[in-house]
Amino acid sequence: MKKLIWRLTLKLKRKSLVTQIAIFYALSFLIVLSVMPLILLSDSIIGENNNGPDIGLGIGSWIFAVLIVPIVETFLGQQLPFKLLQNWDLTKNKYGIYILVSAVIFGLFHYYSLQYILFAFSIGLILSYTYFFYSKSPKLAFGITALIHGLRNMMTFIIIAFDT
Repeated sequence: MKKLIWRLTLKLKRKSLVTQIAIFYALSFLIVLSVMPLILLSDSIIGENNNGPDIGLGIGSWIFAVLIVPIVETFLGQQLPFKLLQNWDLTKNKYGIYILVSAVIFGLFHYYSLQYILFAFSIGLILSYTYFFYSKSPKLAFGITALIHGLRNMMTFIIIAFDT
């Protein structure tokens, strides 16, 4: 598995920045499919509760969800764990551990329900991998991870707006 991920990483590095961002953005939706069986199982065991945050549709809510939250969560969920784990001898250069720990933290930020934590954990895997992918340039890693997160939140915002 490690070799497969490494080979995919090398192939992705040969793509343009725009293509890389598009791939990470698409993967952030596709990976949710991997946790759908767990979400459906938990629905049948503890009852359906897939509610996420209750956000309004005003400009203030949009600014918060699309601009502020991705910046804060990228700092707390990706950048800070990456820096801390890279400075700890036990986990230094163990990027799989970083990606997993970061995804768990990201999932726990979204504690609206167990189902939502699983949903957010899967997205956190892609966001954490994105941060790792660009980690040689910390500003780029932060910016692209926050951008993908913001684009996801914007899509959710649009879906909610059309649903009401």
